[in-house]
Amino acid sequence: MPTRRPIRFAVPLAACLLAGAAATAAVAQDVARDIPYASPAAPRQVLDVHAPAGARELPVVLWIHGGGWQAGDKTDVQAKPSFFTERGFVFVAPNYRLLPHVEMDELVRDVARAAGWVHRNIAGRGGDPARIFVMGHSAGAQLAALLCTDERHLAAEGVPFTALAGCVPCLLY
Repeated sequence: MPTRRPIRFAVPLAACLLAGAAATAAVAQDVARDIPYASPAAPRQVLDVHAPAGARELPVVLWIHGGGWQAGDKTDVQAKPSFFTERGFVFVAPNYRLLPHVEMDELVRDVARAAGWVHRNIAGRGGDPARIFVMGHSAGAQLAALLCTDERHLAAEGVPFTALAGCVPCLLY
């Protein structure tokens, strides 16, 4: 049986509040928007990557937006990209298809596909594919928790469960 690193769940309210806090010091960022993570990609199967300028082998935050599975957008991240990049993370915000246009299993598959893209491609944008923190708010918290507790979703996208460094599902912020 393969050895697995335990997934660290960090659910304290303080962590969720910090995720929404405004950053204090400006750091130059490289931002790439609307990168398709599926092939062929539906219009919502895209993600944005925010990285500190010159980033190399930094841990990655994969932030899944909320919206009751029927609304929301990757651009709803407010100050989170700056907050995390100023603290030495690469920040990735995917969109995913929404209810009622697709079934719930497709939402989960979209988020897993985004995680697969991150694992395969983030090194080229300064991130470490072996240190991914999956985070999300509200509906995004539920999707994050699914990815972090049922390795079948990630395995279907070629992502080893050991690539997850932590999970932070935030219900409030």
